[in-house]
Order: sequence, then structure tokens, then C-alpha cells
Amino acid sequence: WASEGAKLPKGEWSFTGPRGKWDVAEVLKGFHVATQVCMGCHSFKYISPRSLMSLGFTEAQVTKLADELDIKLDTKLISALSPADAKEAYGKEIPDLSVMTLARHGGPDYVHAILSGYEDAPEGFTVPEGGHYNHFFPGNVIAMPQPITDSGVDLTDGTHLTQREAIDAVTNFLSWTAEPERIHRQQLGIYVFLYLLIMSGLLYAVKRRIWAKIK
Repeated sequence: WASEGAKLPKGEWSFTGPRGKWDVAEVLKGFHVATQVCMGCHSFKYISPRSLMSLGFTEAQVTKLADELDIKLDTKLISALSPADAKEAYGKEIPDLSVMTLARHGGPDYVHAILSGYEDAPEGFTVPEGGHYNHFFPGNVIAMPQPITDSGVDLTDGTHLTQREAIDAVTNFLSWTAEPERIHRQQLGIYVFLYLLIMSGLLYAVKRRIWAKIK
């Protein structure tokens, strides 16, 4: 539960489950949304353009992404907004988003719900100055204004994403930045389970063979 009476909607994500996989196209779109929108305030201190090579992008492709941002290939995605300016504008330092889906209960569902949860406050609810009503945020008042508006996001290649498409994409990106090894870990878990299952069967067979000789 994100706030009283507001249950997080359960999303269907390609990267969950034993057969999960990253939707590379969505992660790339999310990278563009994150660097065009989120980095206005937030940083991704563990991620650089080169990090995307773990998804199968070539060095030439990620170099082009770095050039579009006018940064080096290994430069971390750091916001130009200083902690001091952030505190003056929002009353507190702004969190780094690199591992946000791990830092919040609900993971990607939480992130998606918060980005989708901006709405007019109900009658009788007073939003303090500088705050914004969010249906899913604890206490319903969040300092961050709606980062992805109804008009959506225009990518550098001319592609237009609706608000929902942009929120879906950046949620996929944030899930990847938090756990880039997630798919490998899930697949490894399957092999470990099968190994233990086979070993259990073999050990049981050995045990029966040994005890069969004892009367």
C-alpha cells in the first residue's frame, strides 16, 4: 500500500518471472525519457551510456547516445541541478534514481503508480504550498511536480510518446538501472533449482540402495 486506501496497481512487466527478459526497445525509450525529463532534477550515478552495452548495444550505438547528450561514453548520468539548488527549490535533496525500484516497496509498480498518480485533490483536502496531490504517494502530497505531462515526450529521433508510453518506458529503464543482472540471476535460479532437483533424486536413490542391504 502506498497510502491509505490506495493500492498499487499491479503491472505486467517483461522482466518478471522465470522466463523474464528485458524489453530492450522499451529500456532505450526509457533512457531517452530519463535523460530528457528526469535528469532535469535527478541523477543516475551508477549508469553511463556504456552501461547499455550489457543489453546488446554496440559501442558505436552507445557512443551516439553519449554524443547526443554531449558527454563521454563513461560519464555517469548526473543532473545539472546541484543539491543546494534542489534543497532551495524543493525543501530537500533530490534522490538519485539508479536503484529507486529497489529502494521502494512495490518496485516498478510503485514508480509507475507515482508517475501516473497526479490528480486534483479531493474536496476538503488541502495541499500545502509547493506540494502536489498524488493518489499513490504516502500522505498524498509530493514535492515533485508531474514530470511527464499529458502532452507526453518527444524523443530526439522525432518519435512521440504519449504520457502512458513515456511512463511505461521510463519504468522499464529504472527497473534495469536498479538490477541490470536481474535476468541472468533469474535464469541462473532455474538451473540451480533443476540441479538441486536432480541431486535430490540421485541422493534418494543412493539412500534406498544403501539401506536396502540393511535388514
